[in-house]
Amino acid sequence: MHGKALVVTDNATIGIQSGNVNKHIHASSDEIQYIIEGSGAMWLGGERRDFKPGTLIIIPKGTPHAGTLVTSGPVKAIAIKIPPQAPDDTVFVD
Repeated sequence: MHGKALVVTDNATIGIQSGNVNKHIHASSDEIQYIIEGSGAMWLGGERRDFKPGTLIIIPKGTPHAGTLVTSGPVKAIAIKIPPQAPDDTVFVD
């Protein structure tokens, strides 16, 4: 997903994300996504998770996750990363 940070504090980053991304982990940040537009599925820790507007997705740090299979789009989510995500905290995995 591609994102735009809206708020960055000492404790969290809050932004809007859209699009798709290959499987990756965040070694240092937990991620919470609240789907605001679109529907589809994402991969979280090896399991498919369906989503639609209103779905809350919690991604613990170190959990592999991947972008979306869009069934109704575009997909947009409010993303909260705790603590704030460092620029080098996205590690792509196979």
